[in-house]
Amino acid sequence: MKVFALTFGDPDTPSTHFRIHQYVEALRARGVEIDHAIAKGFAEFERLEEYDLVLWQKTLLSTSIVRRVRKHARALVYDADDRIWMRPGKDYDLLTRTRIRRRLKAIVGAADLCIAANEVIASDMRGAGAARVEVLPMSIDTNTWNTDGRAPAGDTVTIGWSGAPHNLPFLDPLVPALQQVLESCPQARLAIHCGKAPSLGGLEFTHHPFVPGEEPRSVRTFDIGLLPLPNDAFVAGKSPIKSLQYFACGATVVGQDVGATAELLQHDVTGLTVGEDRTWENNLRRLVDDPDLRERLALGGQELVQRRHTMDAVVNRYVTLLESAIEAATC
Repeated sequence: MKVFALTFGDPDTPSTHFRIHQYVEALRARGVEIDHAIAKGFAEFERLEEYDLVLWQKTLLSTSIVRRVRKHARALVYDADDRIWMRPGKDYDLLTRTRIRRRLKAIVGAADLCIAANEVIASDMRGAGAARVEVLPMSIDTNTWNTDGRAPAGDTVTIGWSGAPHNLPFLDPLVPALQQVLESCPQARLAIHCGKAPSLGGLEFTHHPFVPGEEPRSVRTFDIGLLPLPNDAFVAGKSPIKSLQYFACGATVVGQDVGATAELLQHDVTGLTVGEDRTWENNLRRLVDDPDLRERLALGGQELVQRRHTMDAVVNRYVTLLESAIEAATC
């Protein structure tokens, strides 16, 4: 099978990496060859006729571009791992929302198959008129993200957060709870893995600077992984890769089950969620004080990754979905 991917970004763009490029070698081993170009600015439409299938990754382009791609694509699959038709925080103005909605309807209506990272996105696609939508969950490379070399539980309990500098503001609302836990639980420590060291209101913490390829080593030092998220419609469509990384490295996760995050972070099964009387402070105290609880929830997270979110598990379903799209296009 020959596939041409119209991608959201280059191979280092996170969503393009996790939805397409991390699978290239595994797909090749299963007989699927992928060529690619960034969707925005692509104009070699006749070239698409050389391929069995066009895989369009989340970018929303004009309806005229959709028509030209559809004209030359033997089979067309549209894939999204977030609500690209929304934006974080303040929503688009009415004119922009109307234009984006029109583009979304055009691409999902033209596609032989739409693929979503979770049920929240899948529901949006169905609401926009997609005839067929399938969920293909996010995955991580468990050859890299795993518990290998993780130190046995000791006398200290490390509460950790890992993320990019632009996400550091997500930690600000946690500072009072973290301060209370660190002051009242002498065994608790705080660690931050990030390309920039935050201030965090003067809290003491160990900073793990970002070093490419060293991220799993830092996350393996966490006993508890923090997953704070803003509660808005855009974030509700996210399936946080960070939660899978925490799970795979043996950390117990505490966070907010915003939207699709609830498909990963299940209270008292794969972690603890914040809500109602389950505050950040209460959850963290429970986990710091109860090593058996931490171990049980950590194992629940690891089991979820192994059952549903490994590259091997997802790539097998990927191939099946692509084959089904080609079959549907030829009927």
